[in-house]
Amino acid sequence: MSKSIRAIVLSMIVLSFLFAGCTRYANEEELKTLEDKQAAVKKAESKLSEIKKERRSLETKLADAQTELKKAEEEKSAVESRLK
Repeated sequence: MSKSIRAIVLSMIVLSFLFAGCTRYANEEELKTLEDKQAAVKKAESKLSEIKKERRSLETKLADAQTELKKAEEEKSAVESRLK
C-alpha cells in the first residue's frame, strides 16, 4: 500500500475512535422519562407478584375441590353399589 492510503486508513481509524468515544449525556427530560419507566416497571412487577400469589391460592383451592369431588364420587359409587 502506498503511504497516502495508509495515512488515510489510519486517520479514519483514529477518527472513528474519537467519535465513538464521545457520549451524549441525558438531559432532565430523558432522566424523568427513565424514572417514570422504572416506576412503571416496579409497579408491574409488584402486580405480577400479587397475581402469581393469587394464582397459587386458586390452584390450591382447585386441588382441594378436585379431591373433595373425587371423594364424593367414590362415596356415590359405593352407595349405588350397595343399592343394587
